[in-house]
Parts: sequence; C-alpha cells; structure tokens
Amino acid sequence: MLKLWTALGRPAKIRFGLALLLSALAGASSVILLGLSGWFLTAAAIAGVSGAGYVFNHLYPSAGVRGAAFSRVLTRYGEQLVGHDATLSLSARLRPDLFAASAASQRGFTSMPAKDLSALIDDVDAAEAGFLRVYSPAAAVISGMLVALAFVFVSDWLTGLIALGAFLCSGWLLPWLAVRQSHQAAKTLARQAEAARESASRLVENAIELDILGALDREGAATERSLQQQMTARDGIEAPYRNLGAITATIGLALALLVLWRAAETQSGIAMATGAALALMAAFESTGAMLKVFDARARSSVAAEHLAQRLSQREADWDPPIETAAQISGVFPLIASGLTAQAAPTAPRIGPLSFTIAPSMLVQVIGASGSGKTTIAETLMRLHPVTPGTLRYGDVPAESTRIASVLEYMAISPQFPAFLPGTLADQLRLAAPAATEEEMWTALRLACADEFVRAKEDGLSIRFEEGNLPFSGGELRRIGLARALLVSPEILIVDEPFAGLEPALARRLAGNLNQWAQAAPRALVMLTHKQTDFPFEGLARQSIRIG
Repeated sequence: MLKLWTALGRPAKIRFGLALLLSALAGASSVILLGLSGWFLTAAAIAGVSGAGYVFNHLYPSAGVRGAAFSRVLTRYGEQLVGHDATLSLSARLRPDLFAASAASQRGFTSMPAKDLSALIDDVDAAEAGFLRVYSPAAAVISGMLVALAFVFVSDWLTGLIALGAFLCSGWLLPWLAVRQSHQAAKTLARQAEAARESASRLVENAIELDILGALDREGAATERSLQQQMTARDGIEAPYRNLGAITATIGLALALLVLWRAAETQSGIAMATGAALALMAAFESTGAMLKVFDARARSSVAAEHLAQRLSQREADWDPPIETAAQISGVFPLIASGLTAQAAPTAPRIGPLSFTIAPSMLVQVIGASGSGKTTIAETLMRLHPVTPGTLRYGDVPAESTRIASVLEYMAISPQFPAFLPGTLADQLRLAAPAATEEEMWTALRLACADEFVRAKEDGLSIRFEEGNLPFSGGELRRIGLARALLVSPEILIVDEPFAGLEPALARRLAGNLNQWAQAAPRALVMLTHKQTDFPFEGLARQSIRIG
C-alpha cells in the first residue's frame, strides 16, 4: 500500500499523519480511562474503609477520568474526520490517474469489459480502505497496549514483562503467522472473484440468446458454481483468524488476574493493580482488532499491487518514447502498404490492405457488422500496433510516431458516441476546450444538428445526465459528428453517418461534409455497410472492402 501511495506522490501526507496521531491518542485515551477509573475507584474505596476518606484528594483523579473520557471522544471523532478526508484525497488522486493510465494504454475505443471494470472497482475499494482498516486501527491498538504496559510495570515489573511477551505473541506473532497463511488465499480469492465476475457478466449479457438456445439453466448453474468457489476462497482467508480473538481476550483476562494475584500476595498496590488489570483487559480486547488489521492488510496489499501495476503502464507499449519519437506536421499522404489490423492480440487479423489517403479524398471502408471496419479506423489513428513499414504519415513511419501526434490531425465520429454529465456545450468542449459558441453552432450546422438543438429551450445549456440523455439516438450521433468537426482534423472518420436518416436530411448532411472536406486540405473516411450513392462532387473516391 505504501508503494501505491508513493507512486501517487504521497497525497495528503500531513492529514494522514495527523489521523494516525489522533488514532493513537484515541487508543491511549480509552485505556487510560479504564485504568485510571479502576485505580481511582479502588483507591477511594480503600481510603473510605480505612477512615482516611477526608484526606483523599479526589479532584485530580476525577479530573483525569473526565479528561480521558473527553479526549477519547474528541480524538476518535477527529481521527474519523481527518482520516476520511485524507482517504478521499487519495481517491481523488488515484481514480483519475487510473483512468488516464488505462486510457493511454488500452487499444482502440473499446470500453473496458464488465469483468475487468468490476475487478478494478473492487481493487480500488480495497486499496482506498487500507488506511482506515490497517494503519489507523494498528496505531490505536499499539498506543493502547503501551499505556496498559505502563500501568502494569508500575504495579509489578515481572507481570509487565510477561504482559509484553504475551502482547508480542498474541498481537503480532500469531496474526503474522495467520496472514502468511491467508496471503496466498487472498490471491486465490482475487482469481476466483475474477472468474465469478466473468461468468456472471457473460450470463447477464447473453441471457436472451442462452434462453432461446435452452442453455440458460446450464450456464446459470456454472455461474453458481463459480460464485461458490469464490466463497470457498474467502473462507480460506478468514480461516486462520477464527478463534484468535477469543484467545487474545482470554490472555488479557489471565494477565489481569495475574496482576491482582501478585498484588494480593504482596499486599501492596492493590489500587494500581486494579487499574492495571482493567487496562490490560481493555488493551487485549482491542488487540483482537489486530486480527482484522492483518486480514484487511492481506486484501489491501493484493489490491494495491494490482493498482500499482496499472499505474505503471502510463503509455501504450507500442508508443515510442517521447525523446526519440519522430515529429509530424500532418498526416498527408497517409500510406498503407500491406497493412494488417487486430482489435486485440488474440483477435483475428484484418487485411492486408493497401491504399493512400490524400487531401480532397473520400475513402469508403465497406463491410458487414463485425468485419473490422472500426478496427481499421483505429489502426489508422495509431490506436493499435502495426507491423513496421506498413503505415506511414507522409515520410514518417507510424511506428516512429507518438499516438498523440497523430490524434492531433485525425478525429472520429462513432456510431454510438459517448457523453459525460454536463451541458451540451460541455460535451462539445471535450473536443475543443477553447471553442466559442459561434464555433459550436457552426459545427452543429455542418452536422445538421443546429435545428433540433435550437428547438430546445436551453439550447447549448441543455443538460446531459447519466441514463437521461435529452436527444434521440440519431440526434446524438449528429452531435457526436459536430464534436469531431470542432477539432478541424485533416482526416475525419465517420461511422455510418447516414444510418436512419430521411433521404433529404442525408443528402443535406452529405453536402455539408463535402463542402467541409473541400474547404481545406482534408479527407473523409466513411465506415459503411454499403457504398454510398451520394455524389460528393470534387472528392476523389476510393473503396476498401473488408470481409
């Protein structure tokens, strides 16, 4: 966990340190409260029985008890407040960095599979909770035990040595042995959880097809077995910790009785012995939390290792180092010579393909759904690795060029664009942060989206919310096109731009795209199921068939 925290730049280190201090003070205050209370009540009783109650100063001990009680409440509240605030600061640094690392290293525009996303969420939750479940409780337990040992050593040094050895054994050695046994089980649990997530997500995503084929019950049973295996792996983590809590509490009780017996044997210091006994019982009861600490540590450590590995992949492995990467001032002419593309290392190869894209060209990539049109487009944008010598931007080989350099001159309008919560203007500024309203309206007009946007009362201020988008699917596709146009790329890739449009609207959109492509050195790449019939006058046409 410390490695992950360091990799993030040690966020909120002052607040984490303060939270640890407050946690330690809370643990110490709890033990002081019981120990001091036990001594005070016993000493007061002895003074009363002996007839010396009138000379017994109860003000200082009473103030000490009240102070310890107040300190315990205040430090516990402060530790929770500061600790959670520090953890949220860690989360604010971790989650964007994870997103950036995943986005930079992933191939293409394909979303993260559900099982991988679920695993990532579990790892983030486990790692973020590491401080609150590991370091903070450990600080409280250790400080409380130190206070209890101080009480015991004042009462009887021999019992103090025995208590110290018992604490090292029950509060450190036994949990450490248990965590060694459970660490491998934690890794097994992570694998079992991944398998269970994959099985469950596959069942949900394909439930209708499986039901039609009569295989739903069989796959459901397989998913149930996978979940049962996950529960078995979880039991493997918890098994080493069973009964250790009872053992620790029993040790504390035995030591408390030993302190009292030693005081009775010597017939001295019974008040201090009583305080020490109560302090020991409280400290060893809290030492049972060390079992949960070590348990949480095993899970958090595995999760932190996974996240640290993700964060270490800051760039795609096919992206050349920035120090040695070739600079480009444009992508024309884009030359593919025997180019092959793969959506993933295990996916089938598409190609080889050979073609050239120059200004004032319309290139149509034609193929059925699933034939690999999008993969070809992503490869042209350097979002997949290529065989050296098969793709060039002008005189520069693709493998020598940074992905970001290519994306500066290319944009894509997908068939199903993604949107984030915010206004329509926010969606458009994702592509061009400095875009003015006039530029946004121009892009919307080119995409034939200005009319239905103006028809909305809020216009560019209309809100997009998760699960509640304010436009239809076809309208959202044209807003996505407007967003791509705002970049003013040299090559614009559009995926099925005319699907579902009325003929008149489709012709108007084709004319706008034709006009846009000829207004500067630009080219259009269209991904379609069939060749378009629109003339696109003034653009040289080329067709590439896949599948």
